[in-house]
Amino acid sequence: MNAYGQNGMLCEFNVETPMRDGVVLRGDLYRPAEQGKVPLLLWRTIFRKNTLGRAFGQYDPAYFTQHGYAVFIQDARGLGESDGEFDRFTADGKDGYDTIEWLAKQPYCNGNIGMIGNYYAGYLQLMAAAEQPPHLKAICPFQTSVSINRDCDNRGFLFYSHVGWCMSRQLNRLRDGRYDKETTDKYLPLLTEYIRDYPTRQLLHRPLSEMPVLKDTPFPLLKNYYRHLVAGYDDFALIHKEGRDMDLSTMRVPAFYVSGWYDSSRNPLVEHCRTQRKNGVDSRVLVAPWKPGDAPARADSALETGEIDVDIQREMVEWFDHWLLGKKAPAWKPYRYYDIVTRTAWENDDWTDGQNDARAWYLQGGGALGDAVPSSETCDEYMHDPAHPLPFVGYGVCKATAAGRNSLRYASQPVGQNVSIRGLVKATVYLSSDAKDADVILRLCDVAPDGTAFVICDGATRARYRNGWVSEPLERNQVYTIDVLLGHVRYTLFAGHRLALEITGSAFPKYDVNYGTAERPANDTGSFVSHNLIHCSAAYPSQISVPLERK
Repeated sequence: MNAYGQNGMLCEFNVETPMRDGVVLRGDLYRPAEQGKVPLLLWRTIFRKNTLGRAFGQYDPAYFTQHGYAVFIQDARGLGESDGEFDRFTADGKDGYDTIEWLAKQPYCNGNIGMIGNYYAGYLQLMAAAEQPPHLKAICPFQTSVSINRDCDNRGFLFYSHVGWCMSRQLNRLRDGRYDKETTDKYLPLLTEYIRDYPTRQLLHRPLSEMPVLKDTPFPLLKNYYRHLVAGYDDFALIHKEGRDMDLSTMRVPAFYVSGWYDSSRNPLVEHCRTQRKNGVDSRVLVAPWKPGDAPARADSALETGEIDVDIQREMVEWFDHWLLGKKAPAWKPYRYYDIVTRTAWENDDWTDGQNDARAWYLQGGGALGDAVPSSETCDEYMHDPAHPLPFVGYGVCKATAAGRNSLRYASQPVGQNVSIRGLVKATVYLSSDAKDADVILRLCDVAPDGTAFVICDGATRARYRNGWVSEPLERNQVYTIDVLLGHVRYTLFAGHRLALEITGSAFPKYDVNYGTAERPANDTGSFVSHNLIHCSAAYPSQISVPLERK
């Protein structure tokens, strides 16, 4: 460990923190140069701690030390400078607990600790909070969730795209010199090659259990990650071990959740906040106009449009000043959701699903959305060829999908006045298929008069998991009710614009490819080109329910 002081901040590097099993983790400490006990903000990371603070401006340690906080940035187990094997499935919560309680006893800490960080560092906050360390008083998870969107806007899919994330962690371990020369020389170039275009080279490999990256691998990280997220995607014993089904109603640590508008985490974070507030915990949520990977605003700038002023660093200090120093609570409302069309922030004390004020648009045969249930029965077909999956389309401006063999599109008439959407968008469609399984992937779009489309929200249900996480294969040509959640939305549809609902059978690589066999994907080698019918009639009133804000 070494230390130096600069600009009123004392820095100590590679501070060793012992875990209960004897493994030593290391972190960098930044604290005010003046002696005395101060509250501390912990940032546990899977990236290298010694460069992370400079890479993400909103977490600049100097800003927090100037406001009277110490900041401790720690490499997670098995990464960076920390010892041990990286283990997402057993160590995250315990290591967080041990680190917090060790820091609380140090002479520079007043015993009050908060946590910060985005993406996986946000997940680590939730895992630590679930362990209920006595000195953790508040957290601020950015762009993350514990659910990985399970049952929030999709059901039945495995999250095998995270295999690439896992490969990156293993590459870091190789580059950090954790292995002997022979192992490093063999596997570093191999993994570097494997990660190039890994969705095609790894995730489309048949069967998934024989992905090249798994073949003869000596690394527990790769094998365990596959076992949990691919082979065990619907095994709730493994899901619980990983923390993805965490019962947030039992979490008593107040959380300030922050998500970018274009992040899929916006849906679960609204749910996380609602769950905690229903159980008496003063949590807050902010959904602001950031794109994935963007650093939210610095202390000296507004958000990207300049129309809404959110100093996110100042708000973090206000949050922690309240919970760690006993100052007054922040004045901002519990729910704030940026309307990306009007460039204004909606805020309120409550967030409801809005279904009491929802408007139903019914799918009409031939590609229309209408107010009335169709008087006669019609069916529209979309085909899914597993050999040629359609690409995933994220939120934001996109090319509108034209109806064709592989997709359906239903558009409303132009709305006569501005429509304010606020709540949980959901859909019910009636499906039949000639395959044992099919995917119903929906996108709700705002289509401008010039034809420009903007994806507002999306959702998906794998048909054999239509009733929960027990597989129920389809019978040929029987009609099934498929419910799809498209997520929590605050959005304004301008007069003259149309709503369009797009339906496809794939969105690769966000979702694994459905081969139509209803077999477990890890060992599935079959393939079936499915022909799927969406039924529209009084008996089968396929519809999308859009919550409208009360005037």
